[in-house]
Amino acid sequence: MADAAAIALAEREAGKARNGEVHLRDFDRGVVETFGGKVIDSNYYLTNVTGVLAPPNMPGIPINFAFPEDTADEYIFPSVIITREDISPATNRFHPGLTQYRAPALGAQPVQVQWGQRVLNGWNKMADRPQAVTYDISYQISVLAYRRGVPQRGNANALLEYVMAWYQPYTAVKVLDSIGDLRTYFATTDSASPLDDVVQIGERIIGWQIPMVVEAELDLNPEFTHVTATSMALNMSLYLGAK
Repeated sequence: MADAAAIALAEREAGKARNGEVHLRDFDRGVVETFGGKVIDSNYYLTNVTGVLAPPNMPGIPINFAFPEDTADEYIFPSVIITREDISPATNRFHPGLTQYRAPALGAQPVQVQWGQRVLNGWNKMADRPQAVTYDISYQISVLAYRRGVPQRGNANALLEYVMAWYQPYTAVKVLDSIGDLRTYFATTDSASPLDDVVQIGERIIGWQIPMVVEAELDLNPEFTHVTATSMALNMSLYLGAK
C-alpha cells in the first residue's frame, strides 16, 4: 500500500495525475500548524512553549486570527495573534502557459488505438489545469503577555523566541492541500518590533510583532476537460495500414 501511495504521489508531482488545490484558508491554517498550533475544542493552542504557562483554565496558549472572519470576544494573555495583511501578485514567479497536470478526467475510460503496427493505450477524456497563480502573502505574528522576561505566566520573551525558532529569517510553511498532500512553501521573516500597549507598568501588555511573507500559490483557474480524438486516430491508422 505504501508503494502504491508513493507511486500515486510521484505521478501527481510529475503532472500525470490530478492533484489537490490550495486556497487562502489553507495557507492561514498552515501558518498556525507549522509552528506547533494544535486544535483543541475547536480552537488553536500552543502546548509546548518552555517557560510560559497557559492562561488559567486553558489547555495551552491561545492562537487567534485578528481577521478576516475569526473573532474573539476578548483576548486572553499570553496569546498569539496572527493577521493576514497583504496578498500581492508575484509576477516574477508566474510563467504563462504552464499547466499543473494533464491527466485522465473524472469518469474517464481506458481506450486502445491501433496506430500502424503499434497499440496505443490512453483515455477517452483528459483534464488539464493551468498553473496556480503566484502570490506573496504577508502575515503579522504578534505575541502578547503581561511580563517581558519573568519565568512564569506571561513570559513575552520566551514566547517570542519560540516563534523565532520556528520562523527564522529563511523558513518554510507546511500546507495541506485538498486531498491531503503536504506541500512546502518558502517564507521569510523580518525584524521583530515591540508592541508594548501602555507605559504604566501595572497595566501594560508586553508584545512583539514578527512580519512574515510566504511565497504562495492559489488555485484560481478551473480544470478543463476535453474528449480525446480516438476515432480520428483509429481512422488514420486504417488509412496508413491500407497504404
